[in-house]
Formats: sequence, C-alpha cells, structure tokens
Amino acid sequence: MKLDVIAATFAGYIAAFGLTERPQTPGERDYIIEHHRLPGGSPGVILDAELTVPYGEARVPGVILITGSGPQNKDEEMAGHKPFLVLSDHLTKHGFAVLRYDDRGVGKSTGDFSSVTPMELAADAAAAMRFLKTHPRIAGGKTGYIGHSEGGYLAPIAHKQNAADFQILLAAPALRLLPDVMATQVADVARAQGVSESEIDRQLRAVDEVVSLLRSPDTPQDMRKILAAIFKRAGANRSQIKENVDLWSSPWAIAYAKHDPRPYLETLKVPVLAVFGEHDLQVSPRQNAPVMEGLLRHPQSRTLVLAGLNHLLQPTETGKVSEYVRIPTTIDPIALRTMEKWMSAVTAD
Repeated sequence: MKLDVIAATFAGYIAAFGLTERPQTPGERDYIIEHHRLPGGSPGVILDAELTVPYGEARVPGVILITGSGPQNKDEEMAGHKPFLVLSDHLTKHGFAVLRYDDRGVGKSTGDFSSVTPMELAADAAAAMRFLKTHPRIAGGKTGYIGHSEGGYLAPIAHKQNAADFQILLAAPALRLLPDVMATQVADVARAQGVSESEIDRQLRAVDEVVSLLRSPDTPQDMRKILAAIFKRAGANRSQIKENVDLWSSPWAIAYAKHDPRPYLETLKVPVLAVFGEHDLQVSPRQNAPVMEGLLRHPQSRTLVLAGLNHLLQPTETGKVSEYVRIPTTIDPIALRTMEKWMSAVTAD
C-alpha cells in the first residue's frame, strides 16, 4: 500500500524533487514592501509577516493569505513554486494590499507547529487580520481572508474571531476532512497512479480504521500503537508507518476528525468566492463544489469550477500530484484574474 497517499493532507505533502522554470515568480516588485512582526493567536507566538501595498497614499482593500496544510512559509512554497508570492504580486499590482506570514514555528515565526490545532491556526489568521485593520493604508470595510486548501477550513473559523468583509476559498473542502475528503482523495490519487481497485479498497479500509480510532476515547499513547498496527496491516514500510503515526496522532488530526466546516460556511454573512480546479484530485470538485454552493448565502457569493486546473490551480490534463513540480505555471492566469475581478466588484464603493 502506498501510504504516502493517506499521509498526504492537501498541498502540504509534496516536496520539490527538482526545479523547472517558474516564469510567474516575481523578480523586481514595484510596490511598497513592509516587514512586520505580529502577535499571533496564542501567548508567545510572533508571526513573521510581509505586507505589500500599492504606491500612493490612498486607502486600499486588504487581504490575509492563509496557507494549506503542513508547516508553510509565507510564500506557501512547495514543489519549487511560490503560489502566495505570485498571488500577492498580482493582487498588489491591481490595487490590493496583501499580508502573508510564516506559519507559527516556520521561518522566523515563533511557536510550535507540531502541537498546533486548527483553532490555534485560525487564531493566528484572526490576529493577522486584527493588525491589517489597524494599518493606515487599509480601507475600512474592505478586508478579506483568502485561504487555500486547509486555509479554506481556517478562514471561516478565523472570521468568527475577527470578522472580515469577504472571503476567497481556493480548493477548499466543504465537507469533513475525515472521512469524506480524505477517502475521496485516496481513491482519486490512487486511480490516477494506476493502483488496482483491490488495493484502493485496502487503503480505504485503513482510512475508516483511522477515523474510528481518532473519534475514540483512546489516549494518544494507545493511539500510536493502534495506528502503527493499522498501517502495518495496510502494507506500509517502517518509515511510512512512522510518518503516518506522527501525523494522525497529532492534536491537529484529532481535531479534524471531529471538525465539520458546514456550520461555519452556512453562517457566513459576507460574500464568498469559492474556486475549485476541474482536475483537483486532493479536494474533489464533484464532491465539494455542489455542497459549497448550497451553503453560501450572500447574493454576491460564487462557486466556480475552473476548467483544466489542479489543486494548486495550475493548468493540467490529469491533475496528478506528480505533475505539480513539472508544470511551469504556478497559478493559472485565469484563476488570478477571476479572483482580482471578483474582489474589485465586492470592494467597489
């Protein structure tokens, strides 16, 4: 069994194994760039952040970028790409201020990522929003959260702690991570790799066992032993067993076993743009887009499935995870323009 599929949690599990040209990565950035050290959402946590602002003195709309799963830097760097740097560059050149920060425990941000929970990650985003609202260049009533993948789980939680005026959810689940999103991800990624249906069934049984365990009253130490047995039965080697046990016995995983994003989404009273890629194998658009569309209430909210894009919103024909590093485009220009135009509409005077 390829346990790297089960260990994969959205965009955080692919490491760059080689670099190709990245034409969208900005060189000279022609706007104001400010470095800030922000209080995070927990005592002692300081977030290392960068704010990019268009030249001038006018107040402008501002957004916070929230990374996907795993310890991420402010560029959400993966597979040789820097999606959040590309996104912030595009938006700032089109009149928006953008705040990006290293996750707690990453780069120069303080704190411990290994023991973090989703609520704490959301609290960091809310703290960043608190800072953004006080900045003299940010227009009142025109702030937003942009969350990618797991960041789409976190943005509505952060909104309850510090409300913004709009949200953009990129490849964000509308259903539970466990078992709904993970089970579909395991099957879709495995089929794209040519794995047999019998092997996929074995992987899905392992997912069910993990979910049942995480929702049980077992102590973390007992949980680690049982998880090791589950993954050993599933055919994992020693390193895969350790990786999976470390992941699924964490406070992060235990919390997500009980988290349902739907109550957070359906109570949002602000405009939301939800963007999915047609060929996303990690957060299935066929599974999540209809649910998302049914939950969003504001008349300016939109749910879009962009043709020919993967989980990172790159152009693709297959959506295979192995292609992320080989595709030169970091974010398809259509996705960038879609966000920019929608933001311009909802922040217009």
